[in-house]
Amino acid sequence: MNLLNDCSEVDDDGQQTAGRKRGMSRRLASLRHCTVLAMSNLLNANVDSGLMHSIGLGYHKDLQTRATFMEVLTKILQQGTEFDTLAETVLADRFERLVELVTMMGDQGELPIAMALANVVPCSQWDELARVLVTLFDSRHLLYQLLWNMFSKEVELADSMQTLFRGNSLASKIMTFCFKVQV
Repeated sequence: MNLLNDCSEVDDDGQQTAGRKRGMSRRLASLRHCTVLAMSNLLNANVDSGLMHSIGLGYHKDLQTRATFMEVLTKILQQGTEFDTLAETVLADRFERLVELVTMMGDQGELPIAMALANVVPCSQWDELARVLVTLFDSRHLLYQLLWNMFSKEVELADSMQTLFRGNSLASKIMTFCFKVQV
C-alpha cells in the first residue's frame, strides 16, 4: 500500500516539462500495475488469511485505496481463485466453536450447556441428542464427564433405586448409544 501511495502522481513544484511528465506518468502507471499484480499474487497464494487481513481496504475512507483493492480482487478472480475453501474454513471454525461451547466444562466438572440441552430438548428428540452428545464428547475424550453428569442427574431424579436406568430417560439413551458405539 505504501508503494501504491508513492505511485500517486504529484508534481514536484509544477516545474516539470510535458515530456518528462509523460515519461514519469508511464513509469508510475507501470509500477502501479506491477504492484497491483504482486498484491494479487500474494493474496491468491493464501486467500484464507490474506483476504481476512485485506478486506478492510474495500471499506477504506480513501477512494483510491478502495479502487485499488477492487482491482486486486478482480485480478485474483481473473486468475481463477476459488473461494470454496474459504467458506468451508469459516464453517469449520464455527462448528469447532460450537463443539467447544457444548463440551465446555465448569470448575467442578459440570457441563452447563449439555445439561441445559438435556433439560429443554423434548423427549421425542432424545435419541438424536444422545447420539450427538456421545459423538461430541467421545471425540473430545470427555465421555466420562458426560456419563458422570447424566448418571448423577438420573440418580438425583430417581424415585427409588429399583427404577434407576429403567425408564425412558436421556441418561439411559446415552448409555445405550455408548454401548452401540463402544461394542
